[in-house]
Amino acid sequence: MEKKKLTLVWRRLNLMELGKDVIQVPYHLGKALGYQTEILCGYPDELDAKVREKEEPDFTFVRRWLTYNQYQRMIVYFFYFMYHSRKIDLLVCFHWRLETFAVLFFHRLWNKKGQVYLKLDTDLGRDFELTHKNALERWCRRRIYHYLLDCVTLFSCETSSGYKRLCNTPEFGSILEKKLVWIPNSFDESTLKRLGIEEWNFEAKENVMITVGRLGTRQKNTEMLLSALAQVDLGDWKFYFIGPIEEEFHKYIRRFYALHPEKTSNVRFVGPIFDKKELWSYYNRAKVFVLTSRWEGSPLIFPEAKRFRNYLVSTNVGGAYDVIEKDKYGTLIPQEDDCTLSEVLNGIVNGEISIDVYKDFDPQQLSYQRRLQTIVKRLSGE
Repeated sequence: MEKKKLTLVWRRLNLMELGKDVIQVPYHLGKALGYQTEILCGYPDELDAKVREKEEPDFTFVRRWLTYNQYQRMIVYFFYFMYHSRKIDLLVCFHWRLETFAVLFFHRLWNKKGQVYLKLDTDLGRDFELTHKNALERWCRRRIYHYLLDCVTLFSCETSSGYKRLCNTPEFGSILEKKLVWIPNSFDESTLKRLGIEEWNFEAKENVMITVGRLGTRQKNTEMLLSALAQVDLGDWKFYFIGPIEEEFHKYIRRFYALHPEKTSNVRFVGPIFDKKELWSYYNRAKVFVLTSRWEGSPLIFPEAKRFRNYLVSTNVGGAYDVIEKDKYGTLIPQEDDCTLSEVLNGIVNGEISIDVYKDFDPQQLSYQRRLQTIVKRLSGE
């Protein structure tokens, strides 16, 4: 008997996305449902070998000429759905935006019965709010949104605050409440097992703190972290900055070392790490993970840090409140407050703050296999 088909529609794929939720969600959802899964996307020639490594008999990539121009992509989507939509049993999309609206419309032109799952990947849950639009745009969007809401079988969002806000959105909240589930971003247990990484318990971990991200961007607010570290006596602790560095940020780094030469051996910038095994080795060694972002959606660094039992220190962005669980697994710090951050980090170094907080923690609760069961049950009508 031929398997049912799950299709994810994506744009131009990059190297980092191969290990993120855009690939992990359809992969694990297809496994759980027993579907044949395909990823419709574009990618450069230099990524071809990496893409082929990911493929399995029931998990394939369908390559199309998809550029960074969304209007060009819509033309490709139109012709793809014209020929293939009728064979899709479950369509998966990310984000509530114009491109997704077009995809849903094209799909429904030729497939009236197939299911649709839309992962909102939202930050603050304001996706359906219309108060900031003018009267004509509100009128148009109301009608478009009602049509599209009827097309979607199930929505998910990543944070509890986003879920509450979406369910209380004027006009659409009552509809969303029936179709929306809260599913935090998850951890890829299958890759952990495949890589053969031996997890370190707290006693084996080193006195290491890390941060991971695009260093020096306005979003990540790395300058706040450097300012805090300038006020911390690290002792025998080390802090590793992992990720690509913005060109303009190098002057901040040079000035930091010029003013604090004693921290040259304690504070290190290691650059981007694309190899998952190497990246996870840093989480494995570390006792503390720090994030100072001004805003986030629901970054995958949170479940990664929690999976390797890092004490979490973060501004209240994305899913920080949810992942820390009311100070159980870490500390929330105010935005733009390097003094409070330095106090927390000093407290950790001095042993005043207990960071061995994972004694009764079940890491499997973070896995895609467990978290996606909610979606599987809803799509299966359970």
